[in-house]
Amino acid sequence: MVLAFVVADMLLRAALIEKKSAAQWDASRWPSDHDVGGRPQVANKARSPVGTLKDGHSSGDNRAQAGQSPDLEPVAHSPLLQTSLWANIDPHPDCTPVIQSSAGPQSSETWCMRHFPSTTIIFRSKRLMTAFFGAFVYMTIIASFDGVLAQFAKRTFDFDSSRVGLVFLAISTPALFGTGYGALSDRYGPRKVGLAGFAVAAVGLALSALITHKSKAQLAGLCIVLVLIGIGAELILLPLSADMLYEADILEEENPDVFGEAGSYSKVYSLECAVTGLAVAAGPAWSGLMYEQTNWGITMLTLALICVLGSIPVFLFTGGQQKGAITLEEDGQA
Repeated sequence: MVLAFVVADMLLRAALIEKKSAAQWDASRWPSDHDVGGRPQVANKARSPVGTLKDGHSSGDNRAQAGQSPDLEPVAHSPLLQTSLWANIDPHPDCTPVIQSSAGPQSSETWCMRHFPSTTIIFRSKRLMTAFFGAFVYMTIIASFDGVLAQFAKRTFDFDSSRVGLVFLAISTPALFGTGYGALSDRYGPRKVGLAGFAVAAVGLALSALITHKSKAQLAGLCIVLVLIGIGAELILLPLSADMLYEADILEEENPDVFGEAGSYSKVYSLECAVTGLAVAAGPAWSGLMYEQTNWGITMLTLALICVLGSIPVFLFTGGQQKGAITLEEDGQA
């Protein structure tokens, strides 16, 4: 049930249409020069059909004054002459009528691009999709420990609730040093720092599979690997979040008419929240199922495999060091 709500939330966020884009699409669908019946009208007002009144005199009278025969003049307001026959027979070849189709301008864009332009542009960015996947891996690791770490500590070390809470400090404490991880990302680039985070997290998860029985050495080893996993998880999230904002700026510059003055930050951040929400639901469900069906070691190895797979798109698509990034020395002088 929770997964259904999360998936529905992701679909609603993806289907969100920006106000400016919706106004442009609505204006292109309903042109202002259509009549009440929705039929296209002739946009060239310089054309004066024969038989109509202009400046108080009919065109037939004007021809009579010029010595021409006013007979056999068609009447433009006749319903029979407002068909395609009237459009094909033009007594004034030099005046080309401009016909606007009620179907709107023809375009080679896809249906998704016409109706959801900002979301389509975001989903086409491999760099943003990589950042979203990195956020999914990060939250999957953290949420998975929420589902199985308490049970493992109670079954293996006979811990009560207070001691289990102290064990969680090992994996959550590295988040306090987020500014240092961000400085590393500015100095070396999101790609290198992100890959280092995946490597550290994968090593910590693999080593945690060696914790199998109750002893002081095993307890100390569990705390150490949890600290490694916490550091690796933070090295995954922070650089990829920064890279996500860098790519959002580039998309705004390349598509100013789509994102408008509000920019793309809100849409990108909402999609990231939807991805992390999905990970919060999927992580404990997966780890809990694996822990009950197999054991602690196999559960940790599956999470390590997820880290290894997550590092592949980061290596391929995540950006490197930004040219305009502020170094620590410049930030301290400012």
